[in-house]
Formats: sequence, structure tokens, C-alpha cells
Amino acid sequence: MTHAIIRLVMAACVSVAASSVLAVDPQPRMGEPLRGLTAAQVARFNAGKTAFQRIFSAAEGLGPILNQQSCASCHNNPVGGSGSISVTRFGFFDEKGGGFDPLNNLGGSLLQSESISTECAESIPPEATVIATRITTSSLGLGLLEAIPDAAILANESPGPGVSGHAHMVTAFEDPPMSPARVGRFGWKAQVATVLTFSADAALNEMGITNRFLTQENDPNGVNPPSLGTCDTVPDPEDGPDVEGFHFIDRVTDFQRFLASPPQTPKSGMTGEALFVSVGCAACHVASYTTSNNPALEDSIRTKTIRPYSDFLVHDMGLLGDGIAQGQADVREIRTPPLWGVRVRDPLLHDGRVAGGTLASRITQAVTEHGVFGSEAASSAAAYAALLPAQKNQVIAFLDSLGRAEFDANGDNVIDAHDLADFAGCYGGGPYNADSPCAVHDIDQDGDVDDDDFNMMLTVYSGSQADCNGNSVNDARDLLLMTSTDCNLNSVPDECAPDSSDVSLFVSVLLAQNLDPVLSCMVDKNHDGGVDGDDIGPWIAALLGS
Repeated sequence: MTHAIIRLVMAACVSVAASSVLAVDPQPRMGEPLRGLTAAQVARFNAGKTAFQRIFSAAEGLGPILNQQSCASCHNNPVGGSGSISVTRFGFFDEKGGGFDPLNNLGGSLLQSESISTECAESIPPEATVIATRITTSSLGLGLLEAIPDAAILANESPGPGVSGHAHMVTAFEDPPMSPARVGRFGWKAQVATVLTFSADAALNEMGITNRFLTQENDPNGVNPPSLGTCDTVPDPEDGPDVEGFHFIDRVTDFQRFLASPPQTPKSGMTGEALFVSVGCAACHVASYTTSNNPALEDSIRTKTIRPYSDFLVHDMGLLGDGIAQGQADVREIRTPPLWGVRVRDPLLHDGRVAGGTLASRITQAVTEHGVFGSEAASSAAAYAALLPAQKNQVIAFLDSLGRAEFDANGDNVIDAHDLADFAGCYGGGPYNADSPCAVHDIDQDGDVDDDDFNMMLTVYSGSQADCNGNSVNDARDLLLMTSTDCNLNSVPDECAPDSSDVSLFVSVLLAQNLDPVLSCMVDKNHDGGVDGDDIGPWIAALLGS
């Protein structure tokens, strides 16, 4: 083989390697649809999102008792995500051995705190001895979670001392009669197995919208007056078909099933995750699953590797339990919540007792709460407490990656000028490992931040990719290479501002002694950090050129 042929072969190999790097696609940001949906499925996702944000009125069947008027009122961080709104559960616990009574005949165990009229309001009955709060769970990635095979969750069960969670076996509304129970995975008690059941249950119990599965209204406080006929005169079921023949519960099911899972950046390799495993957190917060190969599933859901960080089992959390029993989940048992997206959740824990502050302070308090008397997680909480401060920071940095998209340096779920400026600070440097702050920009995780990463960033960048200054260079690349500045971080080179060549602007800033940092930056032509006579030349040249 000649040297020329060898060089051609090597060049081809390099080209293939480069194309494989560029094939690494950015993950969907929180609130976005799954990648790879068909046009028809995207249309269903968008229609479902509209339904999810729909605000119902009493004339449309809202109530008579309710907690919110729309799904998005609770699931709002982002739309479809978690939230800070809570609901109240109540019941009666017989300390003499009778166990928990949800007081179904008195409207339990869920309190509907609002009503369409004062005479139809519900209240916590005096018979209740247990009152608990539950915060909104996230709907992100629900279609993927629904597609986890039951066997994969059952394999997490570990009877015996220590961690001994169990699956909550339930039936779904859409299952034919006499169907076998399946593994529950949604809700704080893992009391729901499918997205459609979740949607239908919430439609009635949170908004009072009857549907084909739940055709009877909730009676305020059950056997207590007034009558339902007085409270709600809209014929049931209230969830009728829309102009395209779809029902509300099917629309919101589409939206939730097609919601992407929260991203994770970097995807692997963080020291904090290894520590997370070493202290025992991963015994319950199981990292990874592969969704079912069922041919009935959509391509965007079937056989996908996902990282939700949950075993979807209910565990005895001791004094951290909520005192409410549902189905096979006892009063002290709580489902392990998926941790994906945890970086933006505030409050934390089932009752929202951990709220405010920073992610670090919330995580620290949440772990401490896991160590209460009787909790299966007590040993893990103690092991975490024994870590060195630097190690705890590494664990928190790992948890901060759960919900962060590539290139989103400031973590606001938008890739903009702030992130480009941070990218520029990492560009050309390295080697970076997964613990480096610059790892957020190393999408291919090859240890550097280079043009491969920048080209991928441009596919999600929200700023200008025009050529406003006519130099045949993408505006974003001008800013990356610092051949242009963006002092006001509006994603447009400063020289493209309408008054960028106005000498009077330079004079006004000079006379003002640089009091406005943005304007001072814009007229500092030699980029030495100050506005003085050294900057006048470029301004005069710009004026003469105009």
C-alpha cells in the first residue's frame, strides 16, 4: 500500500471519528418533547400541552369541589414538571389495632380545598386524627417510566433487614376486568401504574372533571349535605370529545407520555455519583433502566436507556412517613422519588418540609430527614454525614447535574449569551474531567471544549446566528473568538447596535467617568477595561468609514 493511500485511509478514519463525535445530540431540556417523535406525535404533544394548561370553569364541569383549575397550576416547574403547590390528605388511625381508615364516607382521604360555591365546600371532618401534606410530583418523562418493565422494578425488591422496599401492585383504570395487578410507579405511594390512570384520577380528584373511568362526582364530605344535584348541574361525564374527537384525559396523557426526561450533564463520570453509591443512596435511588421492547410502544419510548434514580418501590421511612395508607402502601411507607430534575425542585420530600435556600442546603436537610427513627435510609444518611465537606460538595455537584442541559452553565434551562460567554472561557482548554465546571460544555466528553462542542451548541443556542457586521462570520462565533463583544449580553455583537459608531456616545461615557458598566464596555474599543483617549482612534475611524 502506498503512502498516499495510507494517508487517504487515515483521513477517512479521522473523518468517521469526527462525524461520530458530531452525532452526539444535545439532550432535550426540561419541558421539551422526546426526541424522534413523528410529526403527528409532535402535534399530539402540542395539543396535549394546550389541554394541560386549560383552565376549567364551573360551566365546563369544574368542581363541585377541587384543588386547582388546571393541570399546569400544580405541575409548573416547567409546565409538566414538579411544583410547590401541595394537597392535604386525612384519615383516622386506630391505635388499638384497627389500622388506618381513609374516611371515604366523609370525603377522604384527599381533601378538595376549593369549591365552586360556599355551600358545596369540603372540610377536614372532626373524625380525622391524621392530617398530611403532599407536594406535586413531576410528570417529566412519564411515558418512559411507564415503559419500564414490571420485572425490572420487581428485581429491586430486597426482603430482609435494612433496605426492604416492595412494589405496590395495582390495576389500571383501562385494564379489562379481572386483569392481573401490575407494578405501580407514580404518586407518593406508587399507587398508579399508567399515565392514563394518572390523568383520569387527577381530572376528577383535583379538578372535579368526571370522565369515562370516573363518572361520579366527589360528594363534599361524603354523606354530609348538601346533595350533588345542588352543587354541580353539568351532566356527567363532563370530559366530552373535542372537535377532533379527543377527550381531555387522552390529550393530557399524550402530553405527559411524550415529555422528555430531565437531562443529565455530564452524563457520567462524576466523583459525586461514585460517593452517592458508596454511602448507600443508590440502594433505593437506582440509576438506570432500559424501557420495554414492546412493539406497541412509540420509537421514542421503546428500548431507551433512562436514568431516573429510583427503584419505584415503597419503603418504610419511619417517622418520615406521612401516616396515610393507600392500597398496599402502609402509613410509614413512601415511594422512592426519581431524582432526575432534582436540581430545580423546591420544596423537597413528600410533604415539602425542605424548602428555600440553595440546592446544597435543601439536599443537606433532606438527607438529614432520611435519618429519622425507623427509616430504612438511616444508615445512608449517617454515611453521608460522615463524608468530608469536600466530598459532600461533590455529591451535591452530582445532584446538580440531574436536570442540567448541555451548555447551560447558569442552569436557567435556556442556552443564551451568558452560556456562550462561559463557553468561551472553556474553549480551547482542557483536559477537563466530569467534575470540572467546563464539563457542561464538553458534550462529547472527550476532555476538551472545541469546535465539535461549539457546533453542537449552535443547534440549541437561542442567540443570533446571523452576520450582522458583514464579516462573513456567524455572530455567535464572533463572540466566541472575541472578535466582537457583547457587553449587554443580548446575544448580538455590540458593533451592530444602532448607535455603535456614534462618537457622542463615546464622549458621554468618557465624561460620565464610566458610570454605566454596559456602555463603558461597549465603547472600550481596545478592551483594556477603561474608557480613555486610547479608545478615540477606533471611534474616529468608524465615523469616517460611515
